[in-house]
This record gives sequence, C-alpha cells and structure tokens, in this order.
Amino acid sequence: MYRETGAGKILEGYEAGGALKALLYNFDFDDFDAHHALKPAHADFLLFHVLSLLAQNRGQVWLVGSASRIGDFNYNLELSKVRNNRVAEFLTSRGVHADQVQANAIGESEAAGHALDLESDRSVEVHVRPNWVDLPRPPPRLIPRRPPISREFKLAMLTGLSASHAMKFAKFRKLKVGAGFAVDGDLFTMWDTTNNIACIYVYVGLGIGVGFSALPSAAFTTHGPWNSFTTEKNMGVWQFGRWARFTTAGVADWTVNWITIETPKGIDNVYESIDTGTTYGAGGSSTIGDFIRLEGPDAFNGP
Repeated sequence: MYRETGAGKILEGYEAGGALKALLYNFDFDDFDAHHALKPAHADFLLFHVLSLLAQNRGQVWLVGSASRIGDFNYNLELSKVRNNRVAEFLTSRGVHADQVQANAIGESEAAGHALDLESDRSVEVHVRPNWVDLPRPPPRLIPRRPPISREFKLAMLTGLSASHAMKFAKFRKLKVGAGFAVDGDLFTMWDTTNNIACIYVYVGLGIGVGFSALPSAAFTTHGPWNSFTTEKNMGVWQFGRWARFTTAGVADWTVNWITIETPKGIDNVYESIDTGTTYGAGGSSTIGDFIRLEGPDAFNGP
C-alpha cells in the first residue's frame, strides 16, 4: 500500500575523470504509480549535477533501480522498473536523448541480506560517464535468477532425529510441568515442493493443557505424515516464523491438531489442520510460542 516516506535523500561521489556515481534513495513505499513526480531533492540533484554532464550528448547515464524485500519478487522487480523509468523520463523530458540512458532493474536481489524495508533499498543508483573520459564502461548487470520461492509446501512433524538434530533440539525440548499448564517442544520439516528444498524448524510454546485421570495426559507422536498447504503468495521456505500457535486434542490413537504459523508481512499467516501421526494418551492443549528455523534451506526430495 502506498505510503509517503518523507524527503528524498542522496549519496553522491565522483570517480576518476569526472565520472559521477550517486544513490537517489528513500523513494515512497509501494510507489507503483508511474505518474508520481520525483521528490524535490532527487529532481534538484538531477537538474544541477547530472543534466550538465549529459547535455548536447556529452555523456551516458546508467540507472539501477531497486526495491526493499517486502512483497512478491516479481512485484518488486516491476516496482524498481517504475522508479528507473521515473528518473529516465525526467532526464529525457529535459533534452537528454533516449539512447544516452541505459536502465536496469534488480528488484530486491541486493536487499536479500538486509531488513525487510530499508530506505536505501528503495532507490535508483545513477552512474554518469562523460564521453570524453576514456573509462571502462560499467559491466552489464544481469537480472538475477529468480529466487527459490513457492506457494506449495508440505509440513511434517519429525520423530527420527539424527545426532546433530537431537543435540540442537535438546535445549528446546521440555516436558509437562504441572496440571493445567502445557509446554510444547516439537520439530518440523518444512518442504518447498516446487524447488525441492527444506528447512527444519523447532516449535517451543507455552499454554494450557487438559488431561484425563484414567489415562496419561502427556501425549507423544510416533511419526508424522506430510501435510500439504498453499500460501497466499510466493515466499521462501526459510521465511516462516517467528511465532506460531499449536492446538491439539487426542484420545488413545486418535488426534486432531491445528497450527498457525507467521509468514512475512503482506502474506496471510498459515492456518491449517494437520495430521501429526499416531498419538498415545488423552487430553488436549493449546500453546503459543516461537517457530525457529534450525537448519536449511537444503536440497530435499521427500522421504
């Protein structure tokens, strides 16, 4: 959703021979309307620092538009193109020839290691090279390969643990500590069936529990079948969590379970009924807590 973010900001510098490099950033959030005007600070910088280097076909300009990590990858790629075009149209409307301008959109690819939304990611990078300077041209920037994202996933509760998994899980796993109080500690495999990669998550939650005196109230799962579900939008298998809710009820070998898992901003949280396997005991509990990625993503082709 469109949101104004305040004044435009500029980070500039000069390279050998008078070549100019600058970052125009803090574009408005979700500013997909191509008819929006440039922010005054960005327009002034282009007028007083860039146009003179390009006037009368005296230079070339490269534009590299980008976006923050919030939202779908393809949407962010289009959004960065819109920002590029806004700068390019500003220049060409003031006498710069279209063949002097080269634009490249990179979407969110260079924001992958940052926070979801940084003002420096909502930007257009500007490189100006005067024609009389014998400098090497910037190398072509290729559109990055589409990241491994999907809407199709499968979830299973783990029971057979390797030694390394068991050691990592030991600090999270707890047992029932008293009547009316429940502690969940469970391992899950989250499988992206489109790209055949998976992550291992641990769920640690606190809540309330109910047991029946005739049968043990603590329950455990002996195996976990796969549960298929679809997310609202494309996302990475490594992007689930941080919080989740787990509700379960069972008698003897019958159980029903529901899980809610947080997803990235802009994507509806997962809420699914799942089968965790055979359960022994009787009772029920509802807990809320952390859903933490322990490992992955790693290549995974199923059981």
